[in-house]
Amino acid sequence: MAGHSRWRTLQAKRLAETGDVREHPEYEQAGRDLRLGDQLRAIRRSRNLTQKEVAERAGISQPALSRIELGGGVPDIETLRRLGNAMGVRFHVIVGNEEADHDENLLVSLAKPRLAGTSTEASHNAHNDS
Repeated sequence: MAGHSRWRTLQAKRLAETGDVREHPEYEQAGRDLRLGDQLRAIRRSRNLTQKEVAERAGISQPALSRIELGGGVPDIETLRRLGNAMGVRFHVIVGNEEADHDENLLVSLAKPRLAGTSTEASHNAHNDS
């Protein structure tokens, strides 16, 4: 997370400037957005891909990908799926109460369902029945 390694320092400075030392949900959200952007950029770079390549493969604009990588907001699940496909990775996203004492797995598959009769097994069975 080299791009935003001083987030806590910046956050503390802004809090001190306003005289309000309470934590704000906006700061927490901004921190999550920045961390997600840093992670996506690190994955893209580790695969030696440019923003332009990933954006084109994912069907989004390069400025939109740049904005995501810079912490300008969290993409929706479909956009994350397309970014993962564009970079050749599958993402596991954890949502919910970070302090909860129990985890539940919820699989949301956005893959296209296979049509009946198109699987290898179905075509194999049809061939053997002849």
